[in-house]
Parts: sequence; structure tokens; C-alpha cells
Amino acid sequence: LVDAKGPVYSYDELLTRLYQIIGDKEMSTGKKYIMKPPQVVRVGSKKVGWINFSEICNIMKRPVPHVLDFVLAEFGTEGSIGGDGQLVLKGAYKEKHAESLLRKYIKEFVSCEMCKSANTTLLRDASTRLHVVNCQNCGATRTASSIKTGYHAVTRAARRAAKQKA
Repeated sequence: LVDAKGPVYSYDELLTRLYQIIGDKEMSTGKKYIMKPPQVVRVGSKKVGWINFSEICNIMKRPVPHVLDFVLAEFGTEGSIGGDGQLVLKGAYKEKHAESLLRKYIKEFVSCEMCKSANTTLLRDASTRLHVVNCQNCGATRTASSIKTGYHAVTRAARRAAKQKA
């Protein structure tokens, strides 16, 4: 059926067409995002090593420096990436701490707020200096909050070093 304004569809035809479009986009409603649990081991008495840090960053499709900045800011500590892709952190942290931090990172910088999909990209807008999360499934975009460093206490060693400089 065709009238002056264009084709006329029945309700059933429109419904099947809608489900076909939704199926083509592969909306992930109900799919869970499966992440490897972080493996944290002690390195000496004052440090811990997050063994599969780089691997987790690759699974999330996020750059290692960005995730590193977030982890260091949230833990309020110092750390570095070793040669084998493991993160060495100053302080005694357990796997449950790293896991809750990962959940927070995924909520803020990975998952789409509209369709809850993890199929997103993180781009940095050069003009506004903000990170933008683009969803590959539904096409939604949102700006992610910038990583804020929390309170960092000045240690005795840092005060001495500053005093030596002056």
C-alpha cells in the first residue's frame, strides 16, 4: 500500500522491522561484562605488584597510562609499570581493593550509560581537554570526568628533600 505521503505499513510489519533494526545493532541488554580478576602479590614489605595490569587494560581497550593515572590518583600512592607489564604500587593493597577500583573505572570510563554496553572507545578532545566515551553499539557519546588526584600527605623524606634543595 502506498499513499501520497509514502508507503503505509501495518503494525506487525513495523514491529518486525523495529526488531530487525535492534537486532542488527546488537544492543547488549543483559550481557554481562566479564573481567579478569586482578592478581596482586606482595613485593617486599612495603610494595605490591599488580601482575595482570596491562592485560586488564587491553581487555578494557583503554590506554595503560590513563588507567595508571586513575589507579594512582584513587589509591593516593606512587607506582610504576614494570618491564613485564605489571604495576608496582607503594603500599599494602589487596585484590579486593584493586577489584573495587576496577569497578569504579569501568563505571566511569568504560560502560555506556545509555545501553550499559562495554563496547566503547575513549577519545581525548584536544580543544576541551576532556575524555569522551563513544559507544559503538548505540552511538551515544558522553564526557567522562577528569581524573582528580586526592590528598597526598607529605612524608618526612619529601620534606627533607625539599629542605636540601632550598
